[in-house]
Amino acid sequence: MGSRVIPCGSCEYCYEWAKWPNTKNEESSIPRDVPKGHLVVYVGENYKRFVIKLTLLKHPLFKALLDQAQDEYDFTTDSKLCIPCDESLFLEVVRCASSPQD
Repeated sequence: MGSRVIPCGSCEYCYEWAKWPNTKNEESSIPRDVPKGHLVVYVGENYKRFVIKLTLLKHPLFKALLDQAQDEYDFTTDSKLCIPCDESLFLEVVRCASSPQD
């Protein structure tokens, strides 16, 4: 079974991906639908899944979201990266972080 890419509509850097069915090794392997140089994050109360470019992790706004996530969930090496904010705020941060710097 394949996956299809759905642009989020807010930017060209953030994509919402159709979820793959659960498999035995899902927790211990990199999802096949995540391109090289990208990362899966789960956002909001419903843990909506987004695939973002790794370069966004360096941006100060995104770092603030990561700090908030660490305070709320505490990271472990085997945990999924969850961002505890509203989806619209997340998409705005991605849009701003993806904008060219002047």
